[in-house]
Amino acid sequence: MVMRFTLLASAAAILATPAFAQEQETSAEDGAGAGEIVVTAQRRAERLADVPISITALSGEGLANAGVRSTEDLTSAVPGLNFATNGAFAQPTVRGIGTTVSAAGSDANVAIYVDGVYQPNQIGNFSDLVDVEQVEVLKGPQGTLFGRNATGGAIRVTTRAPSWTPTARVSASYGSFDEVKVSGYVTGPVSDRLAVSLGLVYGDDDGYVRNIGTGNKVAQSKVFGVRGKLLFKASDALDFTLSAAHNARTSNPAFTLGVLGGNNSSLSATGSIPASGPRQVSLSFDPTITVDSNQFSLTARADLGFAQLTSITSYGEIETYLVTDTDRTNLPLGRADIPGTEKTWTQEVNLVSQGSDDLKWFLGAFYYNDDSSNYTQINLGSLYNVITLKTEAIAPFGEVNYSIGDLTLIAGARYNIEKKDYSIVRGASSIVRETTYKTFTPRLGLRYKLSPASMVYATYSKGFKSGGFDGILASGQLAVNPVFPEKVDAWEVGYKYGRGGNSLAISAYYYDYSNIQFQAFNPNAGGLTQVFNAAAAEIYGGEIEGTLEPVDGLTLRAALAYNHSTYKNFPGASVYCPRGAPTQGNALIAIGALNPCSGQVNADGATGNQLIRTPEFTASLSAAYRHELGNGGSLDLSGSGFYSGAFYWDPNNRLREQPYVLMNAEIAYNLPGDHVRLAVWGRNLANELYAIYKTEAAAGDSVAYARPRSFGVSAQVKF
Repeated sequence: MVMRFTLLASAAAILATPAFAQEQETSAEDGAGAGEIVVTAQRRAERLADVPISITALSGEGLANAGVRSTEDLTSAVPGLNFATNGAFAQPTVRGIGTTVSAAGSDANVAIYVDGVYQPNQIGNFSDLVDVEQVEVLKGPQGTLFGRNATGGAIRVTTRAPSWTPTARVSASYGSFDEVKVSGYVTGPVSDRLAVSLGLVYGDDDGYVRNIGTGNKVAQSKVFGVRGKLLFKASDALDFTLSAAHNARTSNPAFTLGVLGGNNSSLSATGSIPASGPRQVSLSFDPTITVDSNQFSLTARADLGFAQLTSITSYGEIETYLVTDTDRTNLPLGRADIPGTEKTWTQEVNLVSQGSDDLKWFLGAFYYNDDSSNYTQINLGSLYNVITLKTEAIAPFGEVNYSIGDLTLIAGARYNIEKKDYSIVRGASSIVRETTYKTFTPRLGLRYKLSPASMVYATYSKGFKSGGFDGILASGQLAVNPVFPEKVDAWEVGYKYGRGGNSLAISAYYYDYSNIQFQAFNPNAGGLTQVFNAAAAEIYGGEIEGTLEPVDGLTLRAALAYNHSTYKNFPGASVYCPRGAPTQGNALIAIGALNPCSGQVNADGATGNQLIRTPEFTASLSAAYRHELGNGGSLDLSGSGFYSGAFYWDPNNRLREQPYVLMNAEIAYNLPGDHVRLAVWGRNLANELYAIYKTEAAAGDSVAYARPRSFGVSAQVKF
């Protein structure tokens, strides 16, 4: 507890420090100065401090200093973000807005982009951050700027572009649990107009959990990824970038599910062997999550003088295969095999005004075509469920910024037209449905420059998550349940300061979140889940984030976030109460029935409860220092700490995650010439025990834990 309070106090102290910079002289130029972060969240390159959106932007170096090596690690560096998992599915939650839906074609409601290309597949969005130039996390609805499924925000990953300066880097590391990781990057010119780059990553480890049902180590990962880019500069005003990427990943930490609190109805079966301790599970086979994806894109940029025209064309295909032990015991009672495929075409065109006139604008159009399917096989029998969902969407959008002196008026809008074709086959029954959604998502705002380095802003924006269908059992017969789009109305005010390496951002927000889509186990659906429009919610809070460079070589970064979230109306939530010995498992408490766990009548489900995966308080603190040595070498010291307050995995607020602190550190020696770097690193140094996934069902409660404390060494050679 002392450690947690110390982290919070340190973050607050550092965040308060940059305020002094307001009194200093600042440059009158609008361009970014040395050390300042430039983002493209509004479709043009701008200083982070000038953008009226809550954004956490981290460079590749900043990610490394904060101990961020994968998308999941972003939780510890971005205030208000919980990069949560739902089994195999990546479901980031920003300021309380996330999803539990994992059916075919059901995207997360925090949109993820890599080099401007939308990444719809939840299973494919766990990735190692290799050769990353910058990550921008935009918080709040981004319906105007990024459209569909940006209800909670957007995560934009930018990888390195090919360069005419020959560069090469190779890194290798070895750590606890026989974790091996090798990455490399090379770029250079082919001619005076053609440059190429190639990046790759390979990772493998033995796992950190023992499956006593098979005797094997589980909770391991194996990944191989390669990305190539070809940049052709046709002229000073026209260039093309062709990109191709392949990723193959096999992992099972989120499916390494043990019994939580001994609550599982199968534990009483003859021959069942319970696991002991959090680093053991008892499963009849080793689960797996396999992902194989390919993506191609062509980006064209043309300088028209008055505006820049950009076209991004992409095609992606991904195959997934999930195998999970549904009974969580060493007995062969329940197994689900879920293969899936997805093919996606996108086309985006943007026209962005150039120059520093009082009137700035952009216009764009986005086309999306997605064909998704998944299958469910129970206990290696015949296919139980076959679902396909085809989505075709088009959206024109635009925004105008008009400045009157130091005041800027902002108005933007996007109109989304989206057609869904759904089919489900369950046994001998099949149903086909189609629908079209039309949604208008505006954005309005004011920005006032207090000085060349600071400003205040106020915005209103609207976001939506696409709807669809869900196959359900109604009175023993297959039926289709319409799932309507989520909507959120968001108001935000904020202050930003930025000069050189010093920055400060303060924001406060209020969200009215309606038609929330929720996925829960349906005891009448053969162990499958049902998706339905569940609730309305109210969310409000605030964040403060800052960076300080007090002396040469030292960078301090800290953030503090508060989030209050409440389900205003959720009577349809599944309310479970453990039955206890000898049967174990959970009893589903109907509306109007007495809940033995609370001693009260279940009058309104989860109404009044806290939203899932949303701690009230989070804080982060990182420091990086370089000390130059007399021999021409240098020492790099970096460390980070992250505090998460308690939160819940279920809307009934029964499965609670205790507060925890994560600490990472690295010490590196750079040889003279700065071509070779040797390092020693440690992650989760306090050896905190926390879950990456908890879930409940009638059969009981399950949990998968995160990796424990680990250490390692690494080496890097660059030219």
